Amino acid sequence: MGRKIILLSDGTGNSSAKVWRTNVWRTFEALDLSNNDQVAFYDDGVGTSSFKPIAILGGAFGLGLRRNVIALYKFACRNYRNDDDELFGFGFSRGAFTIRIVMGLIDSQGLVKADNEVELHSLASAAYRAYRRARYHHLKFEAPYQWIRNKFGPDYPPKEARRNVKIRFIGVWDTVAAYGMPVDEMTRGIHQYIWPIELPNNRLSPRVMRACQALALDEERTTFHPQLWDETPGVNGDLAASDAEGRRFIKNERISQVWFAGVHTNVGGGYPDDALAYIPFVWMITEAKRCGLRFKSDYANEPPSPDLMIADPDTFKNAISKRDKDGRLYDPRKGLGGYYRYGPRKLVPFLYPETTKQEDDEVGVGLAKIHESVFRRIENNAHAYAPVGLPPYYRIVKDDGEIVSPDKFKIAPATKPFETSVAAAERALAQEHVWNEVWKRRIVYFATVGATLWLVLFPLVSAAQRYDEYTSPIRWVSDFVRLVGGFLPRFASTWIDGYARAPGWFLALAGLVAGLLYASSRIAGHTSNLMASIWRRSSGAPSGLPENWIYRLRSNSHYMGFHDNLKRTIAPAFFAITFLYLGLALVSHLLYEALDVAGYTCVHGDADPAATVLELDQTRRVEFKTSDLCKATGILLEHRGRYHVSVQPGERWFNGVARIGTPVGGFSAKDRPAWFERVYLSLFLPLRRELSKDWFRIVLRFGHVGGEERSYEPDPYDDTIQFNITPTIAPNGKEELFVFVNDAVIGIPGLYDLLYRNNSGTAYLTVKRTR
Repeated sequence: MGRKIILLSDGTGNSSAKVWRTNVWRTFEALDLSNNDQVAFYDDGVGTSSFKPIAILGGAFGLGLRRNVIALYKFACRNYRNDDDELFGFGFSRGAFTIRIVMGLIDSQGLVKADNEVELHSLASAAYRAYRRARYHHLKFEAPYQWIRNKFGPDYPPKEARRNVKIRFIGVWDTVAAYGMPVDEMTRGIHQYIWPIELPNNRLSPRVMRACQALALDEERTTFHPQLWDETPGVNGDLAASDAEGRRFIKNERISQVWFAGVHTNVGGGYPDDALAYIPFVWMITEAKRCGLRFKSDYANEPPSPDLMIADPDTFKNAISKRDKDGRLYDPRKGLGGYYRYGPRKLVPFLYPETTKQEDDEVGVGLAKIHESVFRRIENNAHAYAPVGLPPYYRIVKDDGEIVSPDKFKIAPATKPFETSVAAAERALAQEHVWNEVWKRRIVYFATVGATLWLVLFPLVSAAQRYDEYTSPIRWVSDFVRLVGGFLPRFASTWIDGYARAPGWFLALAGLVAGLLYASSRIAGHTSNLMASIWRRSSGAPSGLPENWIYRLRSNSHYMGFHDNLKRTIAPAFFAITFLYLGLALVSHLLYEALDVAGYTCVHGDADPAATVLELDQTRRVEFKTSDLCKATGILLEHRGRYHVSVQPGERWFNGVARIGTPVGGFSAKDRPAWFERVYLSLFLPLRRELSKDWFRIVLRFGHVGGEERSYEPDPYDDTIQFNITPTIAPNGKEELFVFVNDAVIGIPGLYDLLYRNNSGTAYLTVKRTR
């Protein structure tokens, strides 16, 4: 008999070191590993690195997936011995994504053989790259990088690779996308146009003998909507065959995806009160045991000898005793979690377009399977529970695994079905009244996000001055802001100053955000009450489809088409272009900085006889143009010298092709450009030479190498441009003075000044040595 190789990957931020463990860890802990016929590898989830910056990036964006995939794959390669061996995989959240990728990698590339760990790691990395090439056919911007990387890899494929690997069981809790972005359309845009980061498709390999997924029915964060498997009959799975009595059981299916009460972590585990999570946990390990996996239990596997130790605690007895259908249902959108994008899951019969990757990758699920604990929780009403997403047609999975229609499901001691098929269809119609409220809450959510963004960005664009704080009729608001600022770190000073100087705006924006949050909570309460009345069939419960303008808008084919096109085509393309531009701008900026500091942009003239050292009280005047990338003044500055600088206007200054009129010295706080000009300038912001300084600021540079600079910040109430400088120069050294205005640059030799060439205007720089 072959051995069983079990791979387990946990969710984001979850590890064996956590106080509150997930169902993945519970599965690992429950495995009987006392003999060599079962071996297991538990992999901590992304975002668990001991190096905090990496942990933060892993938790936020899923960085570290590749490392986890290769680690799991190497374990399988190391422990696989013959064709009788079987693979089992378990995962939660991003760990579920990881397991599905690992099993796809094994199905595609087999398991490699190696003589040592170095060779194994090299071949495993090559196998992962080959898998990505095989699964992601459309051209991405990673192609050049991938081509270079493959040139230096090992010979692949190797001569010996185990191809016919048995994948006996995959059990996952709520698969979500591995690489998370703040907005789903961002993730989709990156995946479609830049770098593949989502699952290649939703089809289960024919080599996988059994697959189960537990799904969260009450998750309201769109980021955590699950990635479903396609269940289309004849392609990925068939309906379970009926027994002699006409009953169907879930154990006879190839793919089983069951919805459970709770949010994401209520299903996968990890909360302090995890009674709800034990329900899908028991279901999952029961299905795994039916596929031959052995757990620490005497519940189903009696020891062959009475002298052998009986499992304590018994896996099944312990887990079953901890289940509670009325366990605490957490709200992950509390507090700052409310800024997760709001979107409850609506189970659509037969087709799930939200998990579709391409036109030929539709996810057909047929009738959704709902675990009976959902209806028992509704019926018991120990806590206010009224799920809004149940479809009109579904099947119920009972505790013993039988799959029944609503007409055959009764909750003792009742003699009638909890919800007949007719009642379910009527409830689904009335449910549209609730989805009107969901639509309202979505609108309020986006308004809240917009108001919050404006509240955060306001101090960065405000023209308010220090004296505005002391002349405000609501000075007490400024004082309160300053008081709070005293307890915050220094980096918050920009926001504290901005809010304190414009207390009226701060009060208005903060009040708007608070009002929107209150409105959202009111709508949420009304939604819950309305859905509860429908489930309870109260006298005041709505019936039939709504007839108001919100429903007509939501159900309008043009509106739905536009909304779908916006989500799937327009927004992803926009974000892809934006990310590409920002990425190229960052590379350009880094290249320019490196070349600039090395002395390739400011051509020095200190070897020229015309370059002179200013003596004490000596003055020199130089004309410079706004189109000069870096004007060499011919003035040599000395160590410990002090100089007075003044600027007199020449020809009027204009910025770029748009001919934006600019005051000499750049825009001041009170002299901002028009809003449309600011929009235009913001497009070039990532290319701005000095990112932290405003457009057309006058910058003085000391020496062509090193990049030591000083800039002038205009005074909004003094048109005179004059300031003192004490350059940092090596003892006994002399450095030439350069001058330029702050504009956009390109980090390619020959194109440095491309965006300077359209500038016009001159000024005169006067330098006098005062020490």
